Amino acid sequence: MILAPAPGTDVETIRRAKEIFLSVGFGRVRFTTPLEHDEMIAFTSQLAHVVSSAYVKTPLAPKHKGFSAGSFRDMTRVARLNETMWTELFLENDDLLLGETQNLIDRLTEYRDALRDRDEEKLKSLLREGREIKEALED
Repeated sequence: MILAPAPGTDVETIRRAKEIFLSVGFGRVRFTTPLEHDEMIAFTSQLAHVVSSAYVKTPLAPKHKGFSAGSFRDMTRVARLNETMWTELFLENDDLLLGETQNLIDRLTEYRDALRDRDEEKLKSLLREGREIKEALED
């Protein structure tokens, strides 16, 4: 459960809210600010939906059977969405989602440029950096 208490919420109310959510089965209660919540949702959820939706639009997608396994499934799972609801959510958080989208475009551009330039060391470095960051993120 993620809670963003209003400024001035007393400590006892926050403690009781945490207790209630834990008692009904939530494994963890995270407190945050509304801004941090929206930033993290842009990154952890909304961007994934944008990427998945864009990814399945490649002309090769219909031909994937027999060539793909878990990676394709992982990348496309959230492309099955309610476009009305997600459009509303994206537009409510457009400034933060735009920033995350641009950040991803910048990272993809680095990979594209390394491939285009056949820069083996740069590509290896980018892949290593991604692996190391992922390993550091694991619980």
